[in-house]
Order: sequence, then structure tokens, then C-alpha cells
Amino acid sequence: MTEPGVVQAGHGPVEAVRGPRRARNRRRIILSELALTSTFSMTVVLGLLQSEELRSVPVFVAGWILNLAVFALCCTLPWSRIPSRWVIIVPLVDFVAIALTRAAAGDSLTGVGLLAALPTVWIAASRVRTATAVTIAVVASLLVIWLPFLLRTEVLTLRGLIDPILLPIMLTGLAGFVSALAKDNRRRQDALRASQAALRESIEAGRDRERLLGTVLDTVSVGLLAVDRDGNDILMNARQREGHAAAAPPDTPDPQESELLIFGADRTTPIPPEIRPVRRAIMGEDLQGEQVWVGAGRSQRALSIFSQSMYDDDGAFAGTVVSFNDVTELLLALQAKDDFLSNVSHEFRTPLTSILGYLDLTLELGDVLPEGVEGYLEIARRNALRLEQLVEDLLAINAGTFEVIPIATDVGRILADAASSGHLRAVRAGVHLENRAPSSLQAVADPARLAQAVDNLLTNAVKYNRRGGSITLNASLGDDGLVIEVEDTGIGIEAEELHQVFDRFFRSPSVRTSAVPGVGLGLLITKSIVSEHGGSISVASEPGRGSCFTVVIPQPTR
Repeated sequence: MTEPGVVQAGHGPVEAVRGPRRARNRRRIILSELALTSTFSMTVVLGLLQSEELRSVPVFVAGWILNLAVFALCCTLPWSRIPSRWVIIVPLVDFVAIALTRAAAGDSLTGVGLLAALPTVWIAASRVRTATAVTIAVVASLLVIWLPFLLRTEVLTLRGLIDPILLPIMLTGLAGFVSALAKDNRRRQDALRASQAALRESIEAGRDRERLLGTVLDTVSVGLLAVDRDGNDILMNARQREGHAAAAPPDTPDPQESELLIFGADRTTPIPPEIRPVRRAIMGEDLQGEQVWVGAGRSQRALSIFSQSMYDDDGAFAGTVVSFNDVTELLLALQAKDDFLSNVSHEFRTPLTSILGYLDLTLELGDVLPEGVEGYLEIARRNALRLEQLVEDLLAINAGTFEVIPIATDVGRILADAASSGHLRAVRAGVHLENRAPSSLQAVADPARLAQAVDNLLTNAVKYNRRGGSITLNASLGDDGLVIEVEDTGIGIEAEELHQVFDRFFRSPSVRTSAVPGVGLGLLITKSIVSEHGGSISVASEPGRGSCFTVVIPQPTR
């Protein structure tokens, strides 16, 4: 049963729905009253057809007219401006109309009293308390059945009052049942409205988060793509859409993944669709800096691709998120720097060759040179040779061909010579250099390149040490191969800089502001030499306490 006339006041969002809600309440009131009026009218028509059996036709019609008047008022009153508590007057007046009609109906229409069930249900379904609804039902139903006795002139008897008591009992039970049912229904409706309000808030919050996420994803300079377990796209930001369009072939606005122009590091060799980074990511592989070139011609771009797989609560693969970093400018800058170094190195080689040639010719005239000049020329020649070796190393690093020829070598003698050469530099710097390596240590290595690597490490240990400090050179053969350690008590390296010490031209900011000379190539050359031996180099350092460089060169099994 509907709840006519119930209008709830509210604030904020509730105000926005008060107009439609009031319109619904007005419709409910009219429909509820229409149900009674229609039934009432048919009952009256039946009664008038047998009017000779009615006790009082005027009273009989008066009840009907009263009901019609109430219905007309329900259709015309401005219910939006009438307090909801006054709506209950409508069914109360209906009880009076039913009582009049029943009183005038006589014995021919004894069922007229059943019309009281409709206003009883109305009152019970409203927001009055159950006790109030039952009380009204009892009083109203007693009025309906006893009013005929009050209008008659005969003497009332106890039996006459008790005989029709079945109707009040039925209406009382009906009022209690409908009231309880209405309360339960209201509780369900309230819970449903609360659930709907929470759902609307959740949906709105979700939309806000979606807008925020979309804005954030479209703001970042990295292309992002999320796919589900079946490889279907579920998210793609604006930068990735641009990258996808750049990889599309000409005249193909919406290409398939296999049709995209994706090339390897040489920028010309197409990558087969089955081993492309996105395909591998969809298959569950986590990518770390996979580099490809996309597009063609002058618009070709370099991308560094990372991916991270997603898993559901059961640990099953649920999809992956792929990021695309545009590193075109970085790679072009590195290529330009390599080209510059290569060109400069080649330009250095010609004058250095000429300088060394004339120095050699001049030194051959030793007998006729003034006293002391030969020594100066030897120093110039030695430094020119060192500069020539540096140029050769730069060319080799740029070309990726650092020639190493491992042979059976007495590493102990090589380390002893390196320590002897570095001793003079150490003494001038006020640093103590100690060689703890065995005097004879047989291993397989390139003697010239190994000497160059150790000399670079010892030179750095002297340069970045402090007066009164120490340097320890040690070596041994173990299960991992030849192990060489250069440990110093110098200024040390910051933790965040350790991963950069072997990079080309890297020099710590604190070193760049000091008077320590260097171009940041010694450790790179050393690492290249060790790598060409198939070995590894690592560093452990603590600022203010010193550093320890460890070189490991694998040895052939015997």
C-alpha cells in the first residue's frame, strides 16, 4: 500500500528531489482516494437500484456526496504547502461518509461497512504508530456499525450492539497487520534509499577518481598502457596514443599490433610481432629498459620500455602495465657526443704522430744537444706517448673494440712494476703505498692492458687520497679466478654516486670543485679492459673513510 501525503524535509541534495517527491505524494493521495471513491460510487449505484429497501435515501446519498467532496478536495488542494500530518484527516472523513451510507443502507446492503477497510489500510500504511492506527481503526469501525443504532428510535439492546462486532475485529486486525507490514516496508525503503545514496556517492567518488587518474596519466610525459589477461587494452594515456599513432604505417589510422613499425637498435631491422616488447609483456614477462625504434623517416622515435605484471588474489596473471619512455633526444645526444669524440680523437692523432716523429728525430741528435735538453725531450716524448695512448683508448671505446690478448703472465711482476711506478707519485702526495701481492703470481691476462688497468686504479687512489693516507695493493688466485684489490684511505665516494663511477666523463661534484685533475675516463677504460677479459670490477666506499676497488678475472680451468 502506498503512503499518501508523506513529505520529508531535507537539506542539500534532498532539496533537489523535493519537487518530484511532492508531486508523487499528491498522486498517491489522489489514487488512494480514487480507489475508495470508485468502490463507493458502485456501491451507491447498486443501493439506489433497490432504493425501496433503503432506510433513508437522503442519508444514503449524503455519505456518497461527502466522499465525492473529499475526493474533489484531494484533487484541488495544494498538498505541497500542507503539513503531512494533516493528510490523515482524509481517511477520517471517509469513515464518517461510510458510516452515514451504512446507517441508511438498512439490511439490504450490510456489506457497505467493508468499505471501511480502505481508509483503515490508508491510516495503517501512514507513518503513525501502530497503536494509534489500531485505536483509530477500532473507534472508526465502531462508529460505522453503531451509527445506525444511534440514528434509530428503537431501544438499544446489548445483543444489538454485540452482533455486528465482527467488522471492528477484522478492521483492527487489518490495521495492525498493515501497520506492521508498512513499517517493515518503510525500513526496507529507508535501507534501500541509504544504499542508493551510498551507491551514488560511491559512483560519484569513482568518477572523481577516474577524472583525477585520467588527468594525472595525461599529464605525465611517459606513455602508459594497461592490458588485461587476454591482451585487451583497458587503459591508455594521451602520450601513448600519440606514440601508437607515430608507429602506425602511412594511410593506416587504426593498425593492429603486428602492423606497427617497430625496429631494433639499428633502426632498420623490423622486430617480429611474436617477440615485440608489448607481446612479451602480455605473455607475463617483466621488461626492464627494452629499447626499440618506432615509426619511419625523420619522425622515428626511440622508446625505452618497462612493464610490470598484475596478479589477482589467487596469484593468477591478471594483466600488465607497460610504460614507454621517449629517449630519442638522449640517444641522439649520446650519438652526437660519440661522433664528436671520435672526430676529435682522429684530429688529435695526426699532430701527435708528427710530434712524436720529430721528438724521436731530435733525440737521435743527443750528442749535439745542449746539456739537460735531452731529459726535457724525454719527458715531452713520454707525455706525448701517454696522450697518444689516451686517444687510442678513446677511439677503441667509441668503436666498442678494446683489444685484449690474454696470455700466461706473471701478474706478481706486473703489480710490482705498477707499484714501483706509482711509488713516486705517492711519495710526492704524502701517501704510503704498500704492495702486498705475491712477487710471483701466474695467471692468464693481457699484461699490457692489465698493467694499464692497475696503473689507473693506483693513480686514482693517489689523486683522491689525503696527505698521510695509505694505499694497499693486493692480489690472489681463488675459485673465482684472479682477484686484484686496490684499497685506499682517501675521501671516499657518496653512496648515490657509486653506480656512476664507471660512466664516461663522470666526476663527483666535490671533485670537480677541487684542484684534482682528470677527465673521468680512467675508470671507464679500466672497466672496459676488465670486461674484455670476461671479468668484473666493483667498488665499496664510505665517505671520509676510503674506497676499495676489486677486480675479478676468471681463469681457464686446468
